[in-house]
Amino acid sequence: MNETTRTLTFAGIAAVALVAAYITDRASQPVQLTGYENVGKEFYPDFTDPTQAKSLRVVSYNEDLATLKVFNVEYKDGSWIIPSHHDYPADAEDELAETATSLVGVVRGALESRRKSDHERFGVIDPLDDSNTNLKGRGQRLTLSKEGGAPLVDFIVGKKVPEQSDQYYVRKVDEDAVYRTKLNVDLSSEFSDWIEPDILKVDRDRLVEIMISHYSIDEAQQKIVYESDKREENVTVLTRKNSTTPWEMQGLDTATQKLNTADVNQLVNTLTDLKLQGIRPKSGDLAAGLKKSGSLKPKTQLDLFDLQSKGFVLARGPQGTPQLASNEGEVVLATNEGVVYSLYFGEIFTGSTLDIEVGNSNEKQDDSKSGDSKPAEKKESENGNDSALKTSRYLLVTASFDPSFLGDPPQKPEAPEKPAGLKEKPDADKAEPDKKEADKKETKADETPTPEAAYENAMKAYQSQLKTYERKLKEYDDKVVKGSELAQKLNERFANWYYVISANSFEALKLKRKALVEPIEKTEGDPAKPGAATPPAGKPASPPTVNKPEPAPAKKPAPTKPAVKKPETGTPGREADATKKPEVEKAASKPEAPPKAAQTPEKPEKTPDN
Repeated sequence: MNETTRTLTFAGIAAVALVAAYITDRASQPVQLTGYENVGKEFYPDFTDPTQAKSLRVVSYNEDLATLKVFNVEYKDGSWIIPSHHDYPADAEDELAETATSLVGVVRGALESRRKSDHERFGVIDPLDDSNTNLKGRGQRLTLSKEGGAPLVDFIVGKKVPEQSDQYYVRKVDEDAVYRTKLNVDLSSEFSDWIEPDILKVDRDRLVEIMISHYSIDEAQQKIVYESDKREENVTVLTRKNSTTPWEMQGLDTATQKLNTADVNQLVNTLTDLKLQGIRPKSGDLAAGLKKSGSLKPKTQLDLFDLQSKGFVLARGPQGTPQLASNEGEVVLATNEGVVYSLYFGEIFTGSTLDIEVGNSNEKQDDSKSGDSKPAEKKESENGNDSALKTSRYLLVTASFDPSFLGDPPQKPEAPEKPAGLKEKPDADKAEPDKKEADKKETKADETPTPEAAYENAMKAYQSQLKTYERKLKEYDDKVVKGSELAQKLNERFANWYYVISANSFEALKLKRKALVEPIEKTEGDPAKPGAATPPAGKPASPPTVNKPEPAPAKKPAPTKPAVKKPETGTPGREADATKKPEVEKAASKPEAPPKAAQTPEKPEKTPDN
């Protein structure tokens, strides 16, 4: 080997050794891990203004039922609606503002994993990812968007971090890295949490009448069928004057029956707290007619089918005139504001929570016959989860205004009749004080006012009554306007929807008359009938001032005053009292004492000189 060859060989060996050393050095360096550089940084640093959020979508997955639930709220045309639930109005402004505020500045915590294969373990699989066939480990996807649909926040929220109540495993939709993240947000996708669940929103203290009609529908003849020939068994009417007086039932035999107050209170509680479980939209023509006139007037076959599919029909009443009726009768309640709510109970059906809230493809079969359980059994076997099925019923509500529930309108007082020949005295107020005082003394001495004075006093009283009447009339007119506006506002809210209520609420509202009354138990030792026993000694049956004769007075007696004042005319609600007054006056005019009170010898026999 010559010198040149040896030199090249050594150079090659050196080069190889140098490359090997470099490779060894690089291999010994720690691997740079991606994802850690984002720890402590915000997920969405550009999201700083929560008022930009105009829509919220929550997607959740039920592993037990293998069902996907999508719930979204959106601000559209000046109001909040729920697109996933037939655009039903949402009380979402405050809730969405709180949710958006809580998502501003959310920071990545500790990095848990960078691998997609760990998503199931942390529960952060995208529930909308159709490419992933894994049914477990799907999280809840929360998306906030601004007007126009551009996302502001888009998270996958997974399981809670053990022993950390406010920390979750979270990742962005477009990232695989999973972080521990502190979240203070209520991710509710429940329909009832985003709406006003109280259907009627009626104040129990304003209720003055409840009427329950018991009937069914002969669908073949389109005729209302009552359960009995007796009206009191077909219609139960409860009334009261105001919130401080007890409820009374029309036609109740008070000698043998009394109200079952527990069931009556339960009825009132159910009415004033009637909860909404689901909704269905009405046809446009039906809704428009209800908003305009306050009554449902189907115009097309589509309208009739829309009503009939939920158990509501136009049927002939007792007088043969068509009227809106429902499969299970109705309940009407009235308030002291003059607002009358009519509740019609339609078909019964069974389904899951989502079926009840928004409906399902099998709903028409379920509604074909009231109480038909076959479709429900089929759905039950398909879902394989009996507890998910619930029984509910359709409800249709209308409102109207009836001024009779405001009470009697004020009656204008009548002006006193001017005596014939009475002259006007325009300068009477300028008369001398001494003359006025003399006139007053003269009038007091005679105790008989002059026609002029009597007419003047009557006019003063009339003017006072007229002012009171005008004030009360204005108050009454204001109540009429307010009640009419409230009824219209309620119809606008009820017009677009059929409501769904629980079967339990229906049972609590459709109480039979027998359930609201109970017999009066007779106990031994009841007092005898009036007149069977004599009054106790020393206590005359009539007032002492009437039965005890007075000695003849030595002086001239004063003019006799009636024992009972005559009731004022024109006072509403006093007719019953006025009919009793003549009997009292007649009894007061008898000087004779009852036989039992006359047993004591009279003193005038011993002192005839008196």
